[in-house]
Amino acid sequence: MLRMILLAVFISFLTGCSQMGEFGAEDASGLIFQSEYTNYAWGYNHNGWIMDGSGKVNRFQKKTAWVFPDSLGYISAVDMQKNFSVCDSVIAQISSKDFSLYAGKAMFCMNGPFTKAVNTMADAGENIRCFYVYEADSKRYKRIFLNMTGDWSQENLAPYAKEISDWMGKIK
Repeated sequence: MLRMILLAVFISFLTGCSQMGEFGAEDASGLIFQSEYTNYAWGYNHNGWIMDGSGKVNRFQKKTAWVFPDSLGYISAVDMQKNFSVCDSVIAQISSKDFSLYAGKAMFCMNGPFTKAVNTMADAGENIRCFYVYEADSKRYKRIFLNMTGDWSQENLAPYAKEISDWMGKIK
């Protein structure tokens, strides 16, 4: 019951916000979804998509200018903006209703629990589905894994993590 109340409050917050800029700290939700594939074996490959708070799904491919989060999962708002700027096209537009629904569910996944990362393959690269939450006081985003497969595998075991990851997998 408490979860449903918190979800309703969060969705109300998202609905009540207005987007002041194309992207950045002013973004309506402060939440960004991302699906990416990276592989360094047999040549560099990095592609996927990143979705802003308006539901716009932006594609990226093999951009060397990409800024990855640090070892603790943080990326500055400025660096996140750089990543959006190297996207080459918009591949989808998610409805505000769907975005709010999954953004609300994502908030329950922030603290896991997470399985231990396990080496499962070699030279397969890694597929990562995650979301980023904006931290206004430090002007940065925190990456939260939903799952990672490939050379290393890890899962977020929170109740909605698989559902969100499955939804993200349908976005092409």
